[in-house]
Amino acid sequence: MRPIVGKIRQSAVIMNCGPGAIIDFRVPGSGAAVSVVAAGLQEWENQADEAQVSIEDLRRLREPRLAEKLGVQYFRLPPVAADKPDGEEVDSYIPLVGVRFPRWLQCPKCNLLKRNWQRMMGSPERYCSDCSAPLPRNEKAYAIPVRFIMSCRNGHLNDFPWRYWVHGGTDNDPECQNETEFELINEGSGLAGLIASCKNEKCEKQRSMEHIFKPDAFEGWACEGGRPWLAGGDEECTERPITMQRGASNLYFPRHFSALVIPPWSERFVRSLGHHWATLCNVEEDDRHPYIRIVWNELDSRLKEMGEEEFIATVDQKINESNRASSGNLRWDEYRQFTDTSGQSGAPDSEFAVRSEPVPAQLPHLGKLLRVTSLREIRALASFTRIEPPPGHPQPVRVQELQGDHNWLPAIDIRGEGIFFSLSEDRLAQWESTRLVRQRAARIQKPEISRVLSPDPNEQAEPDVKLVARYLLLHSLAHVLMKQLSLQCGYSSASLRERIYVGTEQGMAGILIYTATADADGTLGGLQRQGQARRFAGTFSEAIRACKWCSSDPLCIKGLVAASESSNLATCHSCLLAPETSCEDFNQFLDRAMLIGTPEDPSIGFFSDLTGSGEAG
Repeated sequence: MRPIVGKIRQSAVIMNCGPGAIIDFRVPGSGAAVSVVAAGLQEWENQADEAQVSIEDLRRLREPRLAEKLGVQYFRLPPVAADKPDGEEVDSYIPLVGVRFPRWLQCPKCNLLKRNWQRMMGSPERYCSDCSAPLPRNEKAYAIPVRFIMSCRNGHLNDFPWRYWVHGGTDNDPECQNETEFELINEGSGLAGLIASCKNEKCEKQRSMEHIFKPDAFEGWACEGGRPWLAGGDEECTERPITMQRGASNLYFPRHFSALVIPPWSERFVRSLGHHWATLCNVEEDDRHPYIRIVWNELDSRLKEMGEEEFIATVDQKINESNRASSGNLRWDEYRQFTDTSGQSGAPDSEFAVRSEPVPAQLPHLGKLLRVTSLREIRALASFTRIEPPPGHPQPVRVQELQGDHNWLPAIDIRGEGIFFSLSEDRLAQWESTRLVRQRAARIQKPEISRVLSPDPNEQAEPDVKLVARYLLLHSLAHVLMKQLSLQCGYSSASLRERIYVGTEQGMAGILIYTATADADGTLGGLQRQGQARRFAGTFSEAIRACKWCSSDPLCIKGLVAASESSNLATCHSCLLAPETSCEDFNQFLDRAMLIGTPEDPSIGFFSDLTGSGEAG
């Protein structure tokens, strides 16, 4: 049994602690620092075998549209370790596995740097025996993970090459064969004062760490292709590695795909069919009814109450509904479900339910307003990249997979509520066709790297300038509304999330703001109640008025604050930028001027009439 180094939330496994991510822990009891890289999906199955627990015990999640897009059959929730009852032994759970990384550790007392340290049997801690000797019996001088590692745009992880660096850019120094022990001493401020030295008494070469982050610092060093999270091990790589901090935010970019569970898949009847549903949908129509009868005989008594013939007719009806509801475009299917509703949608037992609200008279800019009283989102982790997010500029050289040939991916399901609204198609078409709006949208560089405009990084094409303008408007509007809802409703800013519906399909232009956490925050109706017409009108108008002025103006509205970010125009932390958990496009493609205009040209703002700055559109 491997030692336990700590716990992480189930939802964190899908977010920033998935396979391939570096995770830092403090070991319970000792408080020693341990850094690991989360192992791949193969270890989930290996651990299930060791614990004599079937991998089938990991609860399955089903979303046929998302599964088809990702080329899998279903999804699984990350395993959760069972709590240990008092006086009982609980070994039958599936733990997540982490591989120690980086392998080089440093003693904080003597500054010694090496890979092999003293350890106690069955314990994850490593300690320095020399520095621990004078300490009380129960205390140890625990070694800590080093700060620096190597990575490349292919997604590989490797230890920092201490020997190569200390010996002046060579790994073949005939005068010194020391490869195991070095020293890292802080003799001054910054990296210039951090000195690495060789512990070989005949060598004693040393070198400052000042230039380790320069692009050409390791020009003669090839990436070792390290993949410590996979059982298959390393692979060949021709990319030049770069030095990174172990906790750098760009060391792991999870590649998520998500979908809302919409009718008919959200209804209890379809959910109760479980894995039979996918088979029923794939059976030829002439052979379907005999198979339905077999399924009916295997079902529990609750469904059999409707009778065999009624059951067959209902299955046929739901299959026809699913064929009409699935177009292959996840966002368009959902948008159509929202906008085609006649006022109320969702049976009492459905996981998707909306209630229509009249569009407030003071907001003629809107086309439709809905309170989403119940929704369920399946969010899957498909792969990850390092250094550059997918899509990104420059593009990641390679997207790293989680592990081998599996017919499933890890995912979580989020149940909550929200507010949906769409913009008036006539007003929007008139606004995005104006010359000033198109000129401003044309200033955005590389719009094809957007995760919303180009969800598939393998099929990137530059969007039309009108579509870019529409997305800048919708994305910026979603951010100001989330900020305002956070202030008025008491939600934390990180507990709300946006879902932007933008595209050329029949003027698709809508926003869903919903609760984004997997716990109970925001599941009691607090958010959807703000979608009532009277309340929403006040919230919406206040959000637009609040963004008329920014504490960083006039620099912000002129785009000078975001000048270094080519995908943003008038935006900054004081007005539009949101928590990373709330934004689905890495806080890119934002422009406050699309909402309220600029001092020189107020008419650029779609909602400029709400601020008294001029006419909209």
